[in-house]
Amino acid sequence: MTTAEASEMKFEDTEATVIVHRKPASRVEFEMRVSSNITQSAYKTALREVVKEVSLPGFRKGRAPENLVSKHFPKQIDQRWQEEITSLSIVKGEQLSKIVPLSRNSRVSFSMKTHSLEEGAELSISFETEPAVPSINPKDLELKKVDRPLVDDKKIDETIRQMQFFFAKWHTVTDRGVEVGDFVILDIEDLETTSPQKAFSGTRFEVSKERMAQWMLDLVLGKTTGTSVEGTSVADETSTEEEKTSFQPKKVRLTIHTIEQADLPPLDDDLAKKLGVHSVSDLREQVGRILNKQADAHVQEKLRDQVSEQLLIKFPFDLPYTLVERETQFRMRHLLTDPQFQEHWQQMSEQDHQKTVMTIFEQSQKAVRMFYLCRKISDEVGIAINPQDLPLPPTTTLETLLNSSPHQLLGRETETQQAEAFSRLLLEKTEDYLIANASFQ
Repeated sequence: MTTAEASEMKFEDTEATVIVHRKPASRVEFEMRVSSNITQSAYKTALREVVKEVSLPGFRKGRAPENLVSKHFPKQIDQRWQEEITSLSIVKGEQLSKIVPLSRNSRVSFSMKTHSLEEGAELSISFETEPAVPSINPKDLELKKVDRPLVDDKKIDETIRQMQFFFAKWHTVTDRGVEVGDFVILDIEDLETTSPQKAFSGTRFEVSKERMAQWMLDLVLGKTTGTSVEGTSVADETSTEEEKTSFQPKKVRLTIHTIEQADLPPLDDDLAKKLGVHSVSDLREQVGRILNKQADAHVQEKLRDQVSEQLLIKFPFDLPYTLVERETQFRMRHLLTDPQFQEHWQQMSEQDHQKTVMTIFEQSQKAVRMFYLCRKISDEVGIAINPQDLPLPPTTTLETLLNSSPHQLLGRETETQQAEAFSRLLLEKTEDYLIANASFQ
């Protein structure tokens, strides 16, 4: 092997010479010269195949003499001959260069320059191949520390209160407008898109200063069931400066479907037992344990986000267009199974269709790129996923209500869903390895 330049390599033996050209989008071109041994073998195969397919007067199909077939069907034989030369040449090129097509179903194109029984052939072959993924040093990643969410008595009390709503008795209010302490079921539409887009649909909100944004509180107070009201979403005065800076005000429409009041069950041992624990003290202890676990998970997830972002920026490489296109089509098919997305899609303009597809295409690029990066890292350091790595399903009502694991398998998933869960977990374990070995600012 000799190197002509960074993107060009030469390989040869007694039967073939191949110059490899690396092209954008993980395409490879074999510029090849093959010996007469290959062209003669390819011709014999091509002739036999054509003989099987054609008929001549006086002979049954597939029984005509080869010399007559070659005389009457020269174009068919030559086309098949070129195809057979290409097939044998690409196998020879793979053996010499150790570069193979992306898959056995990959589309291969060729251009035949010359071919003969005596002189061999000159041709070029083009196909997609596996991307050349760069090596990654975890120390090249510079991460920022993430603040851990506070878990205190107030947080535990609020979490238990939210679980009490699971057992609440609901009463519909019809004789007055919305008051503080009520709950409203409403839609929120973004009016700044080409066609109004629902940000929330049939969602319950508690009407209070602590649990509802001030702009929303101002819009719903005093309004009755069936009322639609328009306004602008703005950051609350209590928001941090960072939140105020990043917040983007939007013109919205709120539609109130139902006004409700809730009768909560008392916080006692009976409620605790309904949630799968023995007493209120056990409940508080278990809620604290789960919230602390979630707080740790939040920190790790934010660090993983940083890792993903830096991997995509610092380690660029070309991707096969076919894989990105296939991932885009898969995501689009999945989205179109959602009735709400279908309805939204049908209302969109052609321009919005194109923007949506482009957004999904860009997301697909990132997903495919992350797959290859993580596969390279996991192969190099020996990261593997076993069924026991998946979280166990919840055993109590309490765990079910507070569970947020996306990888949990309950035994009813399709093969695709199981594969997706294992892929997500492999991604996380790879990112966790990088986090453990990265540099921190």
